[in-house]
Amino acid sequence: MPDQTLCQIRVTARDSVGLLGCTAEDVAVLLGVAGPDASRLRALAQEAVETIVRDAFEGLPNVDISLEAQRTAGGFTVMITDRGAPLDLAQGGYPPRLADLIRLGFADGLDVSYEPRRGNRVLITKHLNYASVAADAEFAEASTHEAGERPQMDADGEAIVEVRPMTAEDCLAVARLFYRTYGYSASYASIIYEPDRLAEYVTSGRHFATIAVTPTGRVVGHLASSIEDPRAVTGAIGLLAVDPAYRRMHIAAKVGWAHIARLVERGIVGQYTEAVTVHVGSQRTALKSGAHEVGLMLAGQTSELDFRGFGGSSGHRRAALIFYGHLGTPAERTVHVPHAYRAVVERLYAEARLPRTVHSRFERQPSDAKPDTRIRVTLSHETGVARIRVEAYGSDFLEALQEHLRQLRLNRYDLILVYLPMSDPATSHYGSGLHEVGLSFCGVYPEYRDGDVLLLQSLNNVEVFPEEINVASELGEFMRDFVVADFRLAADLAEQRSRSRAHMARIYEALD
Repeated sequence: MPDQTLCQIRVTARDSVGLLGCTAEDVAVLLGVAGPDASRLRALAQEAVETIVRDAFEGLPNVDISLEAQRTAGGFTVMITDRGAPLDLAQGGYPPRLADLIRLGFADGLDVSYEPRRGNRVLITKHLNYASVAADAEFAEASTHEAGERPQMDADGEAIVEVRPMTAEDCLAVARLFYRTYGYSASYASIIYEPDRLAEYVTSGRHFATIAVTPTGRVVGHLASSIEDPRAVTGAIGLLAVDPAYRRMHIAAKVGWAHIARLVERGIVGQYTEAVTVHVGSQRTALKSGAHEVGLMLAGQTSELDFRGFGGSSGHRRAALIFYGHLGTPAERTVHVPHAYRAVVERLYAEARLPRTVHSRFERQPSDAKPDTRIRVTLSHETGVARIRVEAYGSDFLEALQEHLRQLRLNRYDLILVYLPMSDPATSHYGSGLHEVGLSFCGVYPEYRDGDVLLLQSLNNVEVFPEEINVASELGEFMRDFVVADFRLAADLAEQRSRSRAHMARIYEALD
């Protein structure tokens, strides 16, 4: 389904800004959100509005704030924009209450940014509830009944299937495929068992999938790419499933090749996948498809994921390997990286066969830097992950970044990811000292929006178990060892810095 604007409201009088929070609540109620959850959404929206009034219109008699609600695939968004002064909200000084409300589930996501010539933007995301087939006995019975169907073979001994794009009408059949393949153990694929929600994702293009269908209409193969933005040139590939009765019949290869051709036709230049490390099965699948490791998130998988039957401890976040595979001829780019990471970045590019010219000259702080750093913050309630995207460096970058990190750690986000644009030479300067604030190497994201980015990570009271990070290749071993060592270095330096500050504080206290 395409995004649909539900309502727009603009407020110019200070004493009318309460209408904006009420409008957000009314939209939620209209879409079936329960009363308490709708009230929580109003509280979050009003908190953002009051911050805007205080910071963007300080000392002014009037305001200019707009709210737009849109129905989107799987839920809706509330976008609050204004034409006031750039917010501290987007530069490191936002109230911790906003991040805390997202972590507590007042909404599912928050995205805060300042866009030149367009103003401040706060985007609140809320998921809607959909019926799940997970507890439907009739669904389970029908899925099991299909399992008794014998494959039809052609004269060459190949299974007769039609490989084609998935449509919204295929959602229930795809759910049955996943049930026959995984039961309900595929917790990472919960959307598959909500056919109405999935249908909206398919119609909107966010769930871009290719399936294999038998002459009787049974879906026996599925592969999808998650493409969040219709303008994106990369996506996340995954959700591969092959009916157990059709394994070793080349179904995965047929679906995979057809899917890649459709991605190229759509203009996609590369695909990411996040592979679990509790076992190496998904890593081997990624490697066979031509993808290569480009990163390792030490706390990328939430503690709720069920890995019964595999070794290791339970109840904690686990590492996830990031793979990237390019489609067609990759673009040549020049990238700027901190000297400490030059060797590892060059190896990742070489393994992935990406033509990159890497510069790591350590420069003094750029003299032409603008005073204000532009940072975009994205928070997720479901994953407990906070993302800080640097859109433009300013002379206040280190102060702004440290304030963001401090607030997000206080708000108890488990994993904080920082994205530094490698197209900007300033990354080679600013990225060199971030160990001191507890940031360590995570990887690179090729072709991320307007170019490659360097990905750094900070773990917040999350324990790392290197012995439980299983890898399927030599490059995987190199990544694991490098990322873990860099994480420990950053942790040690941050602790030393903290102790030093505490020591100095005690000295000053004694002098007083």
